[in-house]
Amino acid sequence: MNLHIQESVIDLEEVSQLYPAAIIRYADGTVTPISLEWFDEMANRDVELLHYAICLHYKESDKSPTIFPYEDREKLEEGIADLARQIES
Repeated sequence: MNLHIQESVIDLEEVSQLYPAAIIRYADGTVTPISLEWFDEMANRDVELLHYAICLHYKESDKSPTIFPYEDREKLEEGIADLARQIES
C-alpha cells in the first residue's frame, strides 16, 4: 500500500513506525521530535517549538527517518486525517 504525504509517495511496507510529533529545540540547541502528549503536558519555556511533523522510520536500519513538517497543529491534524482516510480505503 502506498501513502501520499505532502509531495511524496511512501510504500507502507517499508515503514516500521509512523507517528505525529512536535519538533523542538532544547535550550542547549538539541533538536528532536517528541510526542504530542509530552509537548502538551510537559513543554515549558526551556523548549522551543520549531514545527509539528509526521515522522517515518523505516524497516531498513540504514535508511534515515523522514520528517514531513507542518506549519501548525491544525495542518498536522489535517495531514493525520488524510493518512487515516488513505489507510482505511
